[in-house]
Amino acid sequence: MAVGTEAPRAGHALSRSWLGVLGILVVAGAAAWVYQLAHGLSATGMRDVVSWGMYIFTFAFLVGLSAGGLIMASAAEVFGVEALKPLRRLGVLTAAACVTAAAVIILPDLGRPDRAFNLFIHPNWRSPLIWDLLIISVYFAFAVVDLWVMTHRTTEPARRARALKALAFIGLPTAVLLHSITAWIFGLQIARTWWNTALLAPIFIASAIVSGTAFITLIALVLRRYERIALPEATWRWLTGLLAAGIAVDLFFVACDYITIIWGNVPRQRAALDVILPGGSWQWLFWVEWVLGGIVPFVLLVTPSLRRRFGAIGTAGVLVMVGVFAYRIELVGAGLVRPLIQLPPGTSIGTQAAGGPAFQFEGLYHPTWVEYTITVGILALLALLVTLGYRWLRVMRSEEVTARVGAD
Repeated sequence: MAVGTEAPRAGHALSRSWLGVLGILVVAGAAAWVYQLAHGLSATGMRDVVSWGMYIFTFAFLVGLSAGGLIMASAAEVFGVEALKPLRRLGVLTAAACVTAAAVIILPDLGRPDRAFNLFIHPNWRSPLIWDLLIISVYFAFAVVDLWVMTHRTTEPARRARALKALAFIGLPTAVLLHSITAWIFGLQIARTWWNTALLAPIFIASAIVSGTAFITLIALVLRRYERIALPEATWRWLTGLLAAGIAVDLFFVACDYITIIWGNVPRQRAALDVILPGGSWQWLFWVEWVLGGIVPFVLLVTPSLRRRFGAIGTAGVLVMVGVFAYRIELVGAGLVRPLIQLPPGTSIGTQAAGGPAFQFEGLYHPTWVEYTITVGILALLALLVTLGYRWLRVMRSEEVTARVGAD
């Protein structure tokens, strides 16, 4: 009897500690944002040359997590993949939480968030930024409705099944459109040759599926460990298979982009790529994306003796997310560090230090403690939303899984 009562108590204590830590991080992020509002964007590492930084990396990453979760949840209904249906609610929950966090992290990047209302009052419909604002709003509303239908108990089962089927056929293209429009914010900028490629939207969608699947896989592993929820073996096979196939497709698209630029060998087009290729100043991104976040997890997921081990699956999931985030840094950072016009005396860096230059030929970017704190606070907000959503909405019901186990 004592053993049976101590385990739940330990679990509740761990849950309270987890929520407490997340709450502290969220408050710290809010405090750092207040500091930034008081001192302006000069409190960040962003300047005239590199005008987008950690907030935009993370925004693109969170949008990918969100789209990936809903794509997997909708695909379970659209294509009738029974093995993925136990994860539908979890996928929609992560979609809603991630797109909320993505919308929030844009506010610190604006510097003057009070002027965000101008986007609604005076929209420029030729700008992909307005398209993105619209699709994010629609996507969030859709995810909330979808989650409500999934968790609403009073709805007749047959009627709810029909509604979920219809919503899935809407959700799948909506999720694809969300990440496509985010990619077009970069890809339709003709003057930025590193971004201006038709492959950018497919790359974003592939990486969204990979990162979103990895995120849900990691949450499922946490639930297995701390909530004793056992998913069917077929579900794990689908998750690992999607991850492995997604990694291969994602790296293939990126490689096609690299090869096209290298083969053409146009100096202005190679300028950004040279920054991240081996020998460049940002080459660590190449090794993180391709080796640590690509080849290593792919090997873990396709090796028969490893892909059945939950430790290997979890390691692969973490590495995949690290690799996708590295690509986001690579895309934004490398696209900005080489100014478009490199003529003497260079491009103004926006500040002048005693004894230091006010102009430079290549951009420099180092996030400050403000950016790190705000970003960590928003990631903590994401974790808080997922945790509370799981508790309140009971997204993993017993009828959706094969068993609940008492011990591993």
